[in-house]
Amino acid sequence: MGTKRTKFLNSMSIKRTGICALLALAAAGMAACGTDKVEAGVLSETPAGEEEKADLSIFYSGENTVWISAMEELCEAFSNRYPQYTLQVEYSTGESYTEELKAKEATDEFPDVFEIEDPYMFETAGKLGEIDPSIAELTEQPITVNGKICALPFYGTSYGIIYNKVIFKQYNLSVPETYDDFIALCDELLSLGITPLALGGSEESASEGWINYFFLTDVEKNNPEWIDRRLNSEVSFRDADMLGALEHFQDLMTGKYILEDSVNMGDTQIISYMINQEVAMYYGTPAMLAKIWESYPRAMDSDKTPLGEELEDDTVRIRPGWFYLPDSDGNSVVIENTGSIWAVSDECMADSNKKKAAEAFLKFCYEKDNYRKVLQAMYGMPVTKSAVLYAAPAVQQGVLTDYRYADRSEEFLGNLETPENFRIEMTDIINSLASNTIEVNTAARLLDESWNKATEEQKE
Repeated sequence: MGTKRTKFLNSMSIKRTGICALLALAAAGMAACGTDKVEAGVLSETPAGEEEKADLSIFYSGENTVWISAMEELCEAFSNRYPQYTLQVEYSTGESYTEELKAKEATDEFPDVFEIEDPYMFETAGKLGEIDPSIAELTEQPITVNGKICALPFYGTSYGIIYNKVIFKQYNLSVPETYDDFIALCDELLSLGITPLALGGSEESASEGWINYFFLTDVEKNNPEWIDRRLNSEVSFRDADMLGALEHFQDLMTGKYILEDSVNMGDTQIISYMINQEVAMYYGTPAMLAKIWESYPRAMDSDKTPLGEELEDDTVRIRPGWFYLPDSDGNSVVIENTGSIWAVSDECMADSNKKKAAEAFLKFCYEKDNYRKVLQAMYGMPVTKSAVLYAAPAVQQGVLTDYRYADRSEEFLGNLETPENFRIEMTDIINSLASNTIEVNTAARLLDESWNKATEEQKE
């Protein structure tokens, strides 16, 4: 695990401090207000006129700099409104966020409010507190385990093709209406000397995006609720339909359309290739759009004059566009994924002062003005019951509109029903398949073995 990034926020101040300061703050808080126990799932109340102080630790993933900035701004705004609460804000620095969260549990540093990837695992371990229904009802689909509301989705996301509209305009290329059209488009780009697709990056383009495109089109489409059936040992990764999906995946990933070694590239490298017009498309989430604009601000420039006429000398290298990849019948394949999930520790919800602070923080997160800023930063899809609109370039508005009316699927490999330890190993197996270092049959066997082991571990 890398070096910790920790910030304490109290009113308008932000300062770095060590563990000794944290212990001192915690001790002072305990001396001042005690640790009264409260009933789970019931809103904490404080007598009128009293302002109870509390220290609250916040932990979230740190792989995305845009997300870090959005969270720092959110936490600072919360501290400005609630000076009685002192926030200890920290983000992960290792490759696996869940492993860092487990490490905090092992060293008695488990946070109070935190981002979570596998609510089921931590709820089974007794680490999650119950969230009051009045807060949970702010979201469309709060996460419930055994009748207990234990986590809240923060924003949604999906996978689609990000493409360079400058290239498409220059060569009179069209957005494909079917998967066959997409393959024909790739062939045309190759004939122009342009690599059609890049993989990799923090978006996990191969191991979360492309593998699920083929899972949904080759397996789930004709074999609904495949994941539930796999949990019941009724199907296998070595069945013909799943082998077909893995084969189609490997054929595309290792074929002529993919930028060489891009599966191992980071976001900066991929974006550089796109800006230089060496690659035309990338299968990722809307968050990649924000990264492109951050790296190349001119990508937001119009290709029209103020009078609406075409620019005669257009020097912009990339203007990103977006489309959901269609299947062979022309239906858009749209994954309904969760970009971030909030949870609260059981110990936090058992302490009356911390519980009140945590509930205030969660409510603050979903307030329209605050929530809008997070969505705008991440180009995320709202998960709240009330509509939340935010200013964004036309391409992102199109993403949101298409997503809102799409036939979306929550059935994909790596969703919350998929065993946690399997999800971790699946990434390595799928990336090995994409790199052509293992064969399809070997990958299928390893996926079955990993799934079986992960489900047994969850029973322990």
